[in-house]
Amino acid sequence: MKNIKIILICFLSCIFTLSSCKKSFTDIPYYGLQTVQNTGVFQTSAGCINYVTGCYSAINQNDWWQTMWLRLNFETATDNGWLGNLGGFSNAASYRAVGSLESITSTASDVVQLYQFSYIGIGQCNFGIANMATASIDATLKTRLIAEMRFLRSFFYMDLVKNFGGVPLYTENTTQSQIPLARSTADQIWAFINADFEFAAANLPQRKNYTTPTDMARASKGAALAYLAYANLWSGHYDSTVLAASQLLALNEYHLEPNFGDIFKTAYYNGQESIFEIGSNNLIGNVNAVVAGSGVDGGWGWHVPSSNLEDAYLSEGDSIRKVNTIIKNGQPVAGDAQVTSWNGNPSGNTSARNWRKYYVPLAERNPANQGYNNRWQPKAYIFMRLANLMLIYAEAAARQSDPSTATTLLNQVRARAGLAPKNGLTGDALVNAILLEKRLELAGEYADVRWDDLHRVKVSGTTLMSTLFGPNGTYVQWLQTNTDPYDSRTNIAEVTANKGKLYKPGTNDIFPIPLTEIQAGGGVITQNPGY
Repeated sequence: MKNIKIILICFLSCIFTLSSCKKSFTDIPYYGLQTVQNTGVFQTSAGCINYVTGCYSAINQNDWWQTMWLRLNFETATDNGWLGNLGGFSNAASYRAVGSLESITSTASDVVQLYQFSYIGIGQCNFGIANMATASIDATLKTRLIAEMRFLRSFFYMDLVKNFGGVPLYTENTTQSQIPLARSTADQIWAFINADFEFAAANLPQRKNYTTPTDMARASKGAALAYLAYANLWSGHYDSTVLAASQLLALNEYHLEPNFGDIFKTAYYNGQESIFEIGSNNLIGNVNAVVAGSGVDGGWGWHVPSSNLEDAYLSEGDSIRKVNTIIKNGQPVAGDAQVTSWNGNPSGNTSARNWRKYYVPLAERNPANQGYNNRWQPKAYIFMRLANLMLIYAEAAARQSDPSTATTLLNQVRARAGLAPKNGLTGDALVNAILLEKRLELAGEYADVRWDDLHRVKVSGTTLMSTLFGPNGTYVQWLQTNTDPYDSRTNIAEVTANKGKLYKPGTNDIFPIPLTEIQAGGGVITQNPGY
């Protein structure tokens, strides 16, 4: 892959000199992006809309391994999952670096790709914002399109700052002579993100005001408010989280689905609970059903849920969300009447479990009633939904000493799962109940909620991630006493590798800046401590 400096120089050179940028990220006809040579695209409304549509594609890039693998692997790296593929585990050092927390280094592929592809998306948005400013199109449409790109730009910047801390802050106003930029602080990045999301919230329509099903998948006022709330939760501005979340709820546009399992149906596009999602079809669709599917069902067998996660459901008596999240060997598949006893492939699957949220029922597959013969399956990527936002709001309210609001939101989510309310909690006990609820509600989803929470939340200055993992981590110790008949087996490689034992508490809580970026920066870009 090209190093970061070349990529950044290329897109900034395109913005400001309109010079040729062959093979750059903006030259991807597969996604309908216009080449940078054809700047006439910004002279028509249709061309401008088409360019912005192309910016959404940067969320998934142009193949499964570029970004969606990373999201799967981050969930896998938590107490929720395993890499799972026993046949490939021993030779999967590049997957294990993050997925098993064995070697988080500045050259680890998942680390490098998250950094690179986030900046590719940022670059596309910066190029579009710079050129859209002078486009001769309707002013209202122009403002909306710029708001969409500012939303997407900070969607990408959030992935960077959450995982790397402060990073170089490239905007539409950065000039080529300024490259390479030194890293901005995390606080500066969060402030920039907030400004983008605030602009988007002020200038995007509500989803209901988009006129076509395709446009309904675009960023909306609700999506901007949801991510503004989440950004402020990360940066510890809980009052701003409460404000943004309450504004979203006041729109009265999003509602919890009565049936939890309906959210994960293949026909669920832009449903009443979904706030921001990327659609898919049989040509350019969702790969997770196949990548994480059982090896005996045509899947590739990577990324599976853990017995530790199942134990969390059982401890809460949470049967509704358990069966709609985890498929276990020998048990029926919720929502697929054709499968009354799931083959979890115990000889090839660490936990003999698979994710139900990714699963496509046999009758709905492409082709139907067969194992996965096509990598792309028709299932939306939902990145933000109402239950997540409600729990974000609940946590912020709890941290703002408002247990009444926090408890009300928490219990609304629990009620949908058929669970009794949790009343009378305050302080840390209430926050911990909300974090557990997030784990049970959102396990395995594309938002990487568990990964985020373990890295975001600190107790006495130590992240939850550093509490669970490392030589003395509580999850590492739990593995030694685990009695599950599948993922406690001492004769399988992934279990004997002692997941998380090599994690370096504190140091590994954020990723290193990729070595290629450090080298290209010529001393301007510094490394994170401990790397």
